[in-house]
Amino acid sequence: MFGHRKNQIEENPVSGRLYTLLEVPQGRNFRIVEISGGPGLHRRLLALGFHRGDLVSLDGEALLGGPLLVRNLTTDTRIALGRGIARKILVEPVEDDER
Repeated sequence: MFGHRKNQIEENPVSGRLYTLLEVPQGRNFRIVEISGGPGLHRRLLALGFHRGDLVSLDGEALLGGPLLVRNLTTDTRIALGRGIARKILVEPVEDDER
């Protein structure tokens, strides 16, 4: 069900640069910096336990452009996010010692 992205931007993200959840490689840790959506999206993500400052990682993604499986390391939850929502979540790389 979950596979690898063909158009993945970088295997080793650059510290200090912001990425969307669509751009990040699987298995790396990132911190949510900004959610660039309207109030409805903010409420929905808050209800799902995703907040600015939380640590997240991409666990996988559905084939054929389906949702992304995202783990929130701060709240120890996993959810599937559609690509439109994932595109609006900006994250920055986190080194392992920052966890």
